[in-house]
Amino acid sequence: MRHSTDDADPLQASRPAQFNRSLLGWVVVAVTLGVAAIVFTSRPEPAIGQTGPALTPAAPTPLPPPQEIEVTVGPYAPGAEIYVRSQSDLQLLDVSTRESTPSRRRLPVATPEAARQFIEATTGGHPIIGVHVSVGATGRGTLPNSLTRAQLARLCFPSSMKPPGIDVESLVVSPGRLVAAHMDLRGVCVEFVFTEPGAFVVGSRPTPIIPELADFYASTGGASTWGPCLTNGFFVTVGPGGRIIETDPGLGVYVQICANGVLGYHAQLAGSGYEIQPLLATSWVRGENGQYVGPDPPARATGAGRYFRQTGHNLSGALLTTFQALGGASVLGYPITEALPGPPGFTDQHFQHLKLRLNNATSEVTIRPIGREFIAMLAANRQAGSESR
Repeated sequence: MRHSTDDADPLQASRPAQFNRSLLGWVVVAVTLGVAAIVFTSRPEPAIGQTGPALTPAAPTPLPPPQEIEVTVGPYAPGAEIYVRSQSDLQLLDVSTRESTPSRRRLPVATPEAARQFIEATTGGHPIIGVHVSVGATGRGTLPNSLTRAQLARLCFPSSMKPPGIDVESLVVSPGRLVAAHMDLRGVCVEFVFTEPGAFVVGSRPTPIIPELADFYASTGGASTWGPCLTNGFFVTVGPGGRIIETDPGLGVYVQICANGVLGYHAQLAGSGYEIQPLLATSWVRGENGQYVGPDPPARATGAGRYFRQTGHNLSGALLTTFQALGGASVLGYPITEALPGPPGFTDQHFQHLKLRLNNATSEVTIRPIGREFIAMLAANRQAGSESR
């Protein structure tokens, strides 16, 4: 008896279809496992210089701290200057002088000899920063402590270290030869050539007296009284905490700092005869943290010499003679201290505008340079102001 297809066993009929579906399922599983194996076992090659995979972006290069000093030294070829960082033995120097206290922004290693050499070479300029280059850094020549060829040094420092009233055009290097100086976003950079290793100091050369002060400067003794001028003209005012600070052009008093004192032009008093007045510089530089202190407490009249009731102090002997020879109170202002012990063998006396020093052995009296102290005080006040904001 024949069976029709309709009478066939349904289980028998579905076996090929079940097999096909099972086979397809296993294929899908196999493909899935293969893809997973590729994904989880394949890793990118690490990139040279990175700690993570090549797809991990490199860590950004950190910006240098604002007070970082950068120095490069390389062979010098005129017309083809190339700055190549060398393995030079470089040491940064503090070039503050004995007349001033180094501010926090200055460098920690004291080198008064380098500062002294610079000041002598520039006739009263203001030292800013220094660098020491050793002979082993750039090669040894045929003679001891000599170089095989001239070297070009590039020294960069934050613009905040540039004293107020000093332009890059007035920068100099001693004893090297300045090639160029400029300011950029990183700060101030100077390039200079040297042929012998040693300490090189960057500073500013004396500047001409500004026109507003020229007549007064000349009529009160000029450089013999005030010394060479250390800055161009700029504006100052009294800021928070009683500190004298730089201010925007047109505000405050227009001043120029000379080696021995500070001259000021008061535009609002023009035509009155009082528009030019020396600043009370000694009261500022004697103050704690750059604050104005004024005269010492009044003293009793000694009966010797002359007693100034305006400030309550005595003046006698060679100090009085020099005071009168220099023009008296119109130039020096009134005494704001009694005669005080100075360095061994010397006596100091402060006036409103200038400072005198007496050699006890010879009775010679000289004007002491307080201009660099005033510049250092302004720089410290600038830093204190930026930290308080």
